[in-house]
Amino acid sequence: MKTIVKLASVAASSLMLAATPAMAQDSESYAIALSGTVASNCELVPEGSGSYSVDMLETGNQGVLTVLYSCNSPYTVSLQSQNGGMRHVESAGAVNIDYDVEASFLGLGIGATSTNSASMQAAPVVIVTNNDWTNILLNGGTRTGNLDLSFDSLAEYAVAGTYEDELTITLKANL
Repeated sequence: MKTIVKLASVAASSLMLAATPAMAQDSESYAIALSGTVASNCELVPEGSGSYSVDMLETGNQGVLTVLYSCNSPYTVSLQSQNGGMRHVESAGAVNIDYDVEASFLGLGIGATSTNSASMQAAPVVIVTNNDWTNILLNGGTRTGNLDLSFDSLAEYAVAGTYEDELTITLKANL
C-alpha cells in the first residue's frame, strides 16, 4: 500500500509540474529603421553645344544625329526650336522655313515621334517619356535615339541668303 501511495504521490507531482507554466525568459528587442537616398542622375551625350550645316535645298533627310541618354529616374526628353524654323538672317526673320524632326529609338522607327519646328518654338515638345521604374532598373535608364531633320518642299526656301535656328535637346528627370 505504501508503494501505491508513493507512486500516486510521484504521479501527482509530475502532473503538477506539467501543469505549472514554465518561467518566462527575459527578452528585449530594438528595431532599427534603415533609410538611404540616391540622387537622380541624368546624362545626355553629346552635351553642351555643337553646330550642323543644313542643306537648305534638300527636302530629304538631312542626316542623323545620334543622342545617348540615361537617367536613373523617370525622365522626359524634349526638343525646342529657338526660331520655330530656319530664320532668314538678311530679312530679319520675315522668311522663316519650318522643318520636321523625327526622333526614333536606334533609328529603327521604334517609338518614332515626329514634330515640326514651328510647334517647338513656344514651348518644348516632349519626344520621349519613360516612367517605367522596372525598365529604368533593368536598362540603367540608357537609350540611344536618332534625330532626323527634313524640309517639306523646295518651294518653301527659294530665297537666297543665310538661315539659322537653334534646336535644344533637353533630358529632364521627372521627380
